[in-house]
Amino acid sequence: MDIDYILECLSNINANNLHSTKHLELRVRLRRNNIISDVDSIRSIILKDKPVGILKQNETKFKLIYRLDDEYDLTIIISSKALIPISFNLVTIFIEKATKRLREDNE
Repeated sequence: MDIDYILECLSNINANNLHSTKHLELRVRLRRNNIISDVDSIRSIILKDKPVGILKQNETKFKLIYRLDDEYDLTIIISSKALIPISFNLVTIFIEKATKRLREDNE
């Protein structure tokens, strides 16, 4: 799978196509905040927002980066569960400084 295909899939899926894993459920409990309250809030972000970055980790696993605010991004790791119909496992989440994806201009 390539990044273009993942973007297309993300624009056409629904909540039933996003399956949580035990690891994700544990991470959500440990990293709960005012934006990430439960697994459904992760699904909602994926369904409503466009990622600001996607990295291919291997043929079936991708790192999705969503902007939370000026300082922080939410990273969601997904893996493809099935191609027809398309569905994804939500593997884990973590919050990173937005500076990790932003480049500094030398002006």
